Amino acid sequence: MDFLRPIWLLVVLLAGCASNNEVAAPTTVAPTTTTATAITITVAPTTTTATAIMTTVAPTTTTATAITTTVAPTTIDIGAIQTAEQLQAYVAEAAGFSQAEAAWLLPDDLDPQAGGAPGYTRYVFRETSAGVVPTLVEGPVGDQVRCQDPDLPCSYLELKELHESGGSIPEELELDPDELGALVAELDELNAFMEEHRDVNDACRAGHISDRIQTPNMGSHFYNLSSMRRGFDPGSPQILLYALADDSLPTGALGQCSEGRWTGEPMQLVGTAFVISPEIIGFDHPEGFTGGLDNWHSHFNLCRGNRKGVDQFVTREECAGLGGQFHDAIGWMLHAWVDPAHDNELGVFSMWNSSITPFREDADIRLASMVRGSDFPENARQSLITNFAFESAIEVTAGEAVYFNNSDSVPHTVSAGTPDDPALDSFDSGLLEPGDNWQLDTSTPGTYSYFCALHPDMTANIIVN
Repeated sequence: MDFLRPIWLLVVLLAGCASNNEVAAPTTVAPTTTTATAITITVAPTTTTATAIMTTVAPTTTTATAITTTVAPTTIDIGAIQTAEQLQAYVAEAAGFSQAEAAWLLPDDLDPQAGGAPGYTRYVFRETSAGVVPTLVEGPVGDQVRCQDPDLPCSYLELKELHESGGSIPEELELDPDELGALVAELDELNAFMEEHRDVNDACRAGHISDRIQTPNMGSHFYNLSSMRRGFDPGSPQILLYALADDSLPTGALGQCSEGRWTGEPMQLVGTAFVISPEIIGFDHPEGFTGGLDNWHSHFNLCRGNRKGVDQFVTREECAGLGGQFHDAIGWMLHAWVDPAHDNELGVFSMWNSSITPFREDADIRLASMVRGSDFPENARQSLITNFAFESAIEVTAGEAVYFNNSDSVPHTVSAGTPDDPALDSFDSGLLEPGDNWQLDTSTPGTYSYFCALHPDMTANIIVN
């Protein structure tokens, strides 16, 4: 299947293993000695005639001396065979994993636990009184181009500067110069639309309606209902994002548009967003902006509390009791931060914007976004597996458990050792499907390597102090 990358580690593990599949115990071949008695061999004269040439081979006598041959003992490593068989079993089991037919959908047979982080992981599952439910799907199935590293030119102004300078494009962006130029032109077009609606009253006159909820590091969504059934147009977003002009967070619901005027506190324009129904664009991940930086997302099982100014994840019945509006699903969505005053170092298409109140760094936003269920171990360290990658390095104190959460679109494992030298007898998670969690014991100090048995380029280390 397309999510199984080349699994060359099995060639290394199985090389040299006996062809028999059944090995009951270590087997030693006993030394064998063979002695030949003196033998006299006489080769009779051979005469060959070829035209005028005659050759006679003289009699030859050979005496074989006593010869002793020893076969070196051979030991078959049962542990290595068992490790190879276990890794083969993981590969076979993962090959049977049923991907969703479209990026919007989830496999039917998942039994997830709460976990993930909105804006950072493919899946987010949350715990409700009725059980664990999916609440977010982001990006296409498989590898995603996530430009969220502050050290990379991921913001609108940085991409624009990179294009105008003609500088080298980092390979992480997966863009060639022509694609970068096309993307910047699309973002410029979007910026022009945004500038026409900088005054919130202009948005109200154009038919935008506030959702009355200001989300931290995001702002409030002002939807234009008349444009909701349009397809993708980079110069015509369906949503404008505003936040309180004094950079504070509201304590309740925001104001609203009434007769083309804004009735609430002064607002500032901070960004734009798109929302498109699958009925219009389909269930596959949208082909929106040029390149792969735009990871569109969709919300599921969301209770919008417009009257209270806060979203919640509860059951439909509980949402009605709270006076909210329950949504089974909200169409494909994408934030696009093209306001120069709120240029987003986390990326032009990131879900979160660190330049919008409460002004947190990426690591703090990521930590605040982590989702945990009632099964989360007390005082544990949560480590996300996402976009075919582990955290590059984890450092904990002895006894501080690490709770791995697979929020990716495919199964993974957390297996001790390296692809060339696996050590599954030390620790091994088994196959983790999307939404599965696994706790690693960290009672013994040391530095430990681990890898994914299905994707050998996924490697990392953990330091236990």
